[in-house]
Amino acid sequence: MTFKQTLIEQTKKIFQNRYDKNPEVISISPGRINIIGEHVDYNLGLSMPAAIDKYLCVAISKNKEQQINGYSQNLNDSFSNNYSLNNDSRHWVKYVHGSIIESLKKSNYSSGFDIVINSTIQMGKGISSSAALEVSILLSINKMFNLQMSNKDIIKRCQSVDHNHINIKSGILDQSACLLSKKDSIFIIDFYDMSIEYIDYNLKNVKWILIDSNIRRELASSKYHERVNECKQALEILSLQNKQISNFRDLNINKTKEISILPPKLQKRVIHVVSENDRVAKMKEAIKKQSTKKMGDLLIKSHESLRDNYEVSCIEIDRMINFSKSIKGWIGGRIMGGGFGGATINLIELGYENYFVDKLSIFYKKNFGLNCIAEDLSFVDGAETIYINSLN
Repeated sequence: MTFKQTLIEQTKKIFQNRYDKNPEVISISPGRINIIGEHVDYNLGLSMPAAIDKYLCVAISKNKEQQINGYSQNLNDSFSNNYSLNNDSRHWVKYVHGSIIESLKKSNYSSGFDIVINSTIQMGKGISSSAALEVSILLSINKMFNLQMSNKDIIKRCQSVDHNHINIKSGILDQSACLLSKKDSIFIIDFYDMSIEYIDYNLKNVKWILIDSNIRRELASSKYHERVNECKQALEILSLQNKQISNFRDLNINKTKEISILPPKLQKRVIHVVSENDRVAKMKEAIKKQSTKKMGDLLIKSHESLRDNYEVSCIEIDRMINFSKSIKGWIGGRIMGGGFGGATINLIELGYENYFVDKLSIFYKKNFGLNCIAEDLSFVDGAETIYINSLN
């Protein structure tokens, strides 16, 4: 039995023990990493995500009450709330309730649900535990009620959970990655037209290592929304000056004249977005050519831009990346996710994984008194829904 199958069976048993019945549907979603293309999804840019072998599993059934009863195995926490009204301030409860409400927005259903959540995706680490939860619930209810939502519909409704229930004006990178990924592949998603290009990933001489800094990031913080609003403000100024500029894709990385009219801070934000899109295109070519040195250089440049232009890094992660440059076998890396803490993604020469982690752990503990946690990553298929009959 695979690790994924074990999680599914475990979740099923927890549900049976808690509610004394079988779940109607079980869905499971992977977490995700983003190789490159950070903070560009809400700017109609390019990103290169991939689902990873860390999973969140949801077991769910309808009930005859007007209650949503939920239990999180990882948090050892539960709730029982009115279906139509949620006054619970707990973050994970808002995600569950919001996902159910957005799933059935056009439905007359007014009874309730019993739900169990079980996960190996660590929360607040930048690998999309919240998106995996949203996707799993949306998929489950889509199947349970035969709503025939398309992948695009599911992704947009997940985004509505963030906007309407969590008050995060997020893009759709995380949900797209959790839902649309394919095993042993990465993909480029173009947020301008939502087109997707899959790229075979055949590199055998490197490994991707995720390093958790143990600096907790809060995506809903004012700093994240500042960046969203700054980009919106910059685009409005540029569009007024030049009617041919409708989004940042209309700007050329080699021509800076267009953005010289912006205040310095907004110039930096635009430089990051435009240059990051350019790095995604270059990363695609580097992967196809299996040029790991070029891949590493692009990761480093991405981090430098996130640090200097977008200003979403932190001192601990900056020091971590700088020290990594001195470790044999480290090819490149950067801060990943919303920023302000969280994790780094690192490209390591095969055979040097343990050496890299050992050296970095000693440095980090000595300088910051914190343990950094390493995860070895594999790329997997996206989320799926399983009828309970197929598990018996």
